[in-house]
Amino acid sequence: MVEGRFVDNGDGTVTDTHSRLMWMQKDSYLEFKDNITYAKAKKYLKRRNEEAFAGHSDWRLPSKDEAHSLYLREKEASILDRYEMLIYIDPVFTEGCGFNTWTSNTMGSINAYVFSFASGTGGHTDVDDILHTSVRLVRGTMDPEFKKKLGKIPPRKGLYTSEQR
Repeated sequence: MVEGRFVDNGDGTVTDTHSRLMWMQKDSYLEFKDNITYAKAKKYLKRRNEEAFAGHSDWRLPSKDEAHSLYLREKEASILDRYEMLIYIDPVFTEGCGFNTWTSNTMGSINAYVFSFASGTGGHTDVDDILHTSVRLVRGTMDPEFKKKLGKIPPRKGLYTSEQR
């Protein structure tokens, strides 16, 4: 556990004191018990905002950098995903979740960026793909100084990177 970095707000949300972002403690997989397409991720987002989840209606899909900010590069903490495999996010998040997340980064209308909390890698995939994909929603603005420290996200094999365009 990264001491003091992630705070359980007691309302289904977690605040990252380093990035200054607020995350949903559970992801879409924990709600649906199924993988989702990019379109379904956007519908899930719309519904959560209409419900004003945890008193907020400004939830959104994370950027690839925001998703990357949750990944614990030093692998100092982890939880088990839905397949009982390790993913490197803080134990304040609920176990049994998906190992990746859709992001707001798109390439045209047919590809969206997916970030893996298991490997710390990512890339673009078809928006209609449901193979092992979920979403973890976020709100707020990332601290620019924290963002500078993140570094580049390594590409994941089998997925398109922006440089391949």
